[in-house]
Amino acid sequence: MRRHLQLSALVPLAVAACLDPESLPESNYGVIGLTTVVSGADTTLSPQALFYRTGLLTLPTSRVSNDQCAVHQYPTPSQESPFPRFLDAGERVTVSTASTTKYLIPTIGVGGESYVLEGAEAFPLHPGEPVTITVPGAPGGFSNGTITIATAHGFTLGPINPSPPAGETLALTWTPAGDTDTKMLISLQYGVGQATADQQIFCSFVDDGAAEIPSLYLAQWRDAAEGSRRVEAARWRVVTKEVAGCVLLAVSAFEVQNFVD
Repeated sequence: MRRHLQLSALVPLAVAACLDPESLPESNYGVIGLTTVVSGADTTLSPQALFYRTGLLTLPTSRVSNDQCAVHQYPTPSQESPFPRFLDAGERVTVSTASTTKYLIPTIGVGGESYVLEGAEAFPLHPGEPVTITVPGAPGGFSNGTITIATAHGFTLGPINPSPPAGETLALTWTPAGDTDTKMLISLQYGVGQATADQQIFCSFVDDGAAEIPSLYLAQWRDAAEGSRRVEAARWRVVTKEVAGCVLLAVSAFEVQNFVD
């Protein structure tokens, strides 16, 4: 099954509380994930929405001013936490571009309730085009509101050296986005003494087309089992909007996955 960086445990998604200086300890949140999926010659949108009430959380952003990396276990262990109280946001959520309109309907799954694409039809998309999400709202649930986001542009990763010389950085390159409203999330995954990945170097980069991973993170990457190295990368764009005192948050992600050796 394809993993989506923006909604998986690899990148925990946090949202903010109501934009009210005297807000209560709990507030309503609406999070819409818009993942661009490329399969052969087709590029489609995979949307999903969550509406819930929980305690105050931290607002994510795709505007970053510096590069950061760290080494973590892979996959990132899931954190046990009680499910939030899911909210009714109406019969269906509308997702539309200039040429296509589709609907998300509520579905109960293992992780709780979410709004997912109705039917099995594909949602065609040209990366970079705006998407508008309209939430009808429901009495006693989430408020009605509309948010628009320009979807993340596609990109191509440059070659990645599986064995950089000791003491040297690892250079990464990709097609830049051309603006300051996106960031790059890159996970270099590898196996330590085994053929499958169990660790990762996870980085958040300014989206300017090039970055370097410091040498102090690279010893196990360089010595990893051959064939275990792979990369997952995503360009993120985040937009938030106040809706009746609370926040709608949309995250657009364009993802690339490759084997390195």
